[in-house]
Amino acid sequence: MRRLILVLALGLAAGFFLHAQRTPNSFYAPFEVKALFPPETSPGQFRQVSSAELNQAATDGWELAGVVPYIYRNEERANAPTNPKPMVTQTYPAYFFKWLRRTTR
Repeated sequence: MRRLILVLALGLAAGFFLHAQRTPNSFYAPFEVKALFPPETSPGQFRQVSSAELNQAATDGWELAGVVPYIYRNEERANAPTNPKPMVTQTYPAYFFKWLRRTTR
């Protein structure tokens, strides 16, 4: 009888232990993502994302999630004939937005 109680107690303890180790059902909020990249005006020439586009995204309810340098551009500009050409680096960032997807259930 004691052996049966011990086996049942160990089995019950193992069942609780295994139940506690399972992964819970994770809930991920469904987000929509929007990206604004610097537009290419001509081959190899870009312009910055305008502040009007950024303001419009914010007005529409998009939340800024990240800003990443998207294009690095190096240019040489001469100041005088005797000076060496200094290197100028321009950065064109890309903007990433998110918002909670509206579900109709």
